[in-house]
Amino acid sequence: MCPKVTELHKSEVRGRIIRAAMESFAQTGYDKTKMDDIAKRLGLSKGTLYLYFKSKEDLFFGICEHSMEEGKDDDSKLFTKKENAASDAEQIYDNIRRRERGNDRIILEMVVESARNPRLRKAMHEYRQKVHDHVLQEIKKKSEDGFIRKDVDVNGIAVALVALYDGLAINRMIGMSDAMNKRAWVAMIKAMIAGSS
Repeated sequence: MCPKVTELHKSEVRGRIIRAAMESFAQTGYDKTKMDDIAKRLGLSKGTLYLYFKSKEDLFFGICEHSMEEGKDDDSKLFTKKENAASDAEQIYDNIRRRERGNDRIILEMVVESARNPRLRKAMHEYRQKVHDHVLQEIKKKSEDGFIRKDVDVNGIAVALVALYDGLAINRMIGMSDAMNKRAWVAMIKAMIAGSS
């Protein structure tokens, strides 16, 4: 009799697959990585891999979802006092960097690849929409709490923050120091808060 596969076991296997995919994408690039490569890295059959992820695009989306899940509660406790804006902005930057674990290159590669791959473009669009929605919900909460004015365009701020972080990721890719990027992030958030309070 075959033992039942528990949800915990499924979750652990899924996590291992995601980590292996991130390593493979980082080493050889998204385009050159095959599902076989990821299965071999894990010592799993390709069939087992396909039980968890239908395609490489689905696997990439799984990576994105995993990152989003890790960050759900990280930032909600920040930005409660205006005098802590700089340290809170630094904490958010550090939280995002920790969740990404240096995978900026993978995300940027996906952006480029999505110009040629409609399925990946769809997955990227869905992921970016979720990132935007997460940021937007956090900003709306701060507006409801009185941290920022109610008449501020919270959607515009959410788009700007996501775009700012994306630009800083490109800076890192071309060799700008993380310390300089973090200073820019903090300066912009402080300016946004000052202008919207």
